[in-house]
Amino acid sequence: MNTLAPLCAALPLALLASACTPAPDEPTEPAPTETAIPVEPDGGIGDGAGPPIGYDGGEAEEPSAFAQTFPVAIRGKWRATDGDAVTREECDGYESANMGKVLTVREASYSFFETGGRFISVSAREPGRIRALFDTTYADEPTRDELEFRVDPVAKTLTVENFDAGKRGTVTYRRCPSG
Repeated sequence: MNTLAPLCAALPLALLASACTPAPDEPTEPAPTETAIPVEPDGGIGDGAGPPIGYDGGEAEEPSAFAQTFPVAIRGKWRATDGDAVTREECDGYESANMGKVLTVREASYSFFETGGRFISVSAREPGRIRALFDTTYADEPTRDELEFRVDPVAKTLTVENFDAGKRGTVTYRRCPSG
């Protein structure tokens, strides 16, 4: 049996007790108490609480009243055209003749061959139309475009209009054959 174990256990307590005992020449007045700053346990805003979760320090943007998703009627693969129906071959965006002409619209983004965009905010949305501000950053240059996507169910076309000053324009697309 180890006879030093009780001595080793008692040594830290003795050192602690002697450190907390005032020396004979030190005053024995109690230290002034500080008022604790209340902190809300749920992380809410209050005295001592940090910023809201997810806050990055930038200015807050107004939340959009519209869902930041493309309406179902707009989603799919489309090809720029002058009005004629398009073939499956014309919808292969990797063929050199089709590069930059095939548009793919997903639930939360759109893309061309090497470019595209994701929602920043939506200003108008209905079943066959959406107008939104998109983050169109490519490589290291941050860019944005305000675009409107409109489906014409009679002509079976998708019109994309760009409202940015330097890039104003309209492109008409036809839906690519499925399969």
